[in-house]
Amino acid sequence: MQTLTQPLTSWSTMQKLLFRFCFIYFAVYIFLNPNNEIPLINLFYEAFNNALHKFIPWFAKTFFGYKQEITAFTNGSGDTTYDYLMWFFILVITAVGTIVWTLLDRKRTNYQTLYYWITVLVRYYLFYTMISYGLFKVIKLQFPFPGLNRLVQPYGDSSPMGLAWTYMGYSTSYNYFTGFAELLAGVLLIFRRTSTLGALVCLGVMTNVFMINIGYDVPVKLLSFNTILMSIFLLWKDVKRLFNFFIANKPTEASNISLPYSNKKMRYTMLGLKILFIGFIVIVNLTDALTAQKEYGDAAPKAPLYGIYNTEYIVKNNDTIPRLITDTTSWKRIIVQRENYANIRLNNDTTRNYNFKIDTVLKTITAYPNWDTVNRFQFNYKKELDFLVLNGKYKNDSLQIKLKRFDENNFRLVSRGFHWVNEYPFNR
Repeated sequence: MQTLTQPLTSWSTMQKLLFRFCFIYFAVYIFLNPNNEIPLINLFYEAFNNALHKFIPWFAKTFFGYKQEITAFTNGSGDTTYDYLMWFFILVITAVGTIVWTLLDRKRTNYQTLYYWITVLVRYYLFYTMISYGLFKVIKLQFPFPGLNRLVQPYGDSSPMGLAWTYMGYSTSYNYFTGFAELLAGVLLIFRRTSTLGALVCLGVMTNVFMINIGYDVPVKLLSFNTILMSIFLLWKDVKRLFNFFIANKPTEASNISLPYSNKKMRYTMLGLKILFIGFIVIVNLTDALTAQKEYGDAAPKAPLYGIYNTEYIVKNNDTIPRLITDTTSWKRIIVQRENYANIRLNNDTTRNYNFKIDTVLKTITAYPNWDTVNRFQFNYKKELDFLVLNGKYKNDSLQIKLKRFDENNFRLVSRGFHWVNEYPFNR
């Protein structure tokens, strides 16, 4: 089999056609989906992105009759309608570009130099992606331990993605395993001699990520799928060697990893740029991860009055209110997990998110839902061992609410832990 990296050879028509397609596709995809921590890119990308937000809907409407209004762009979800239209636009550009390139450049025998540079671009893009994802797993930011709201949530009320986040977030050791696998892929990809092994590791890691995204409805399917395509592209030059080594049990030749330039000054310049790039990516991602760990990770300081509080009784205007499951106003439980917010479950098991501003100096709480910022609960609070007592007014009514702190260590998921020896399966 003729490989793309064999020097001084003529490529077949199909090889040249596939290369043109892959070159345009990966170059355009990376340009339109950059990791915007790279120097200079993030300086202009915001304006460029705003232009794309107008162009892509226009393109879809003008050329393909897509008439629905697009209001959600790339956010926590990388699989919005906009993202799929963007991907479709990339495919159209790639197809058209491949046809034009083929018509204008029919006499060229190979693209050895261009092949080298597009593989460098793909390798470095994967390096950044693997390093950032890997660090955020090792430092346990992507999948934090299940929070208080998650612990009281019935399995059946969880979304598939929430279930996956609980599964991943519970285990620190599994976060380490997956994170170090991604870091390993990134480190191997950045060096030419180990890039094939890095692409193999990256292919395995990202195929698993892609299947989690598919199986648990996680909206990062487009990115994970494209990292798989990039890994396959990097492996294609070695497909014969890999087949001989792993399948056919035959000897195989060394891969050609020569540079397209021999000038010593150029080599040292490129080496210096490479060291700067690696250092920048590692330092920026590590700094961001450590900063975020202190802000919202497992190591972040807990909110004032952090905990799960179950209502013992409510006294309204000196009358104790009976607890009725049809009551849509009385609080059954308060969960304080994040600063300035609380999740409140009513007696009929409806949940509401409240702004919950706690003044630890004055011992006061101001609580109100987002949909009603006028009528606020104003409380003085007092902690008595495991009890929280709230006294205050709502509208013209006086209220006293006594709640008892529930120890989250009583949850089996929290207390069970790890056991090397299990006489019987503990599947509850």
